[in-house]
Amino acid sequence: MKKFVISAAVALSMATPAFAADMAVKAPPPAPLPVIYNWTGFYIGGNGGWGQSHNCVDLVTDVFGTVTGCRDRSGGVIGGQIGYRWQTNQFVFGLEAQGDWADLSNTRVSLFDPTLSTTVKTDAIGLFTGQLGWAWNTSLLYFKGGAAVTRNRLDIFDNTFGVGLFSASNTRWGGRWE
Repeated sequence: MKKFVISAAVALSMATPAFAADMAVKAPPPAPLPVIYNWTGFYIGGNGGWGQSHNCVDLVTDVFGTVTGCRDRSGGVIGGQIGYRWQTNQFVFGLEAQGDWADLSNTRVSLFDPTLSTTVKTDAIGLFTGQLGWAWNTSLLYFKGGAAVTRNRLDIFDNTFGVGLFSASNTRWGGRWE
């Protein structure tokens, strides 16, 4: 019995609860690494929206009496862009190409001959630009400039018979900056 009492005393002394002060201390987590933003890389994206155009045509000899004057056109625009940027310290340089399908159109009946009508339409817009910017943390401030190109079309219709009398299209280049 003496052995049983000693064994029970030893067993009870080993079964004492552990307190928080008795637990091992975990090492603190390592400090987070600094986040360095870099704008270098390839990108591709899509865009869409609404566009407006104001265009004036002045012809000295206007045979049909329908072409001279100013027109406002508006319609939907949808397309995409692709580009690449290089960052050196805080300076960012880039190149971008953008192409958009457009439906900027206007149709009107001639004031001089109501049997004739004209339709003007811009159906494509393209941009080829360079970028120069300043990276500031998570922000990029930049200027963008280059060339813009549009494809335009003019159609003259005979309203009485629904026949097209004349059609012309041209591609126009110009400057672009933002």
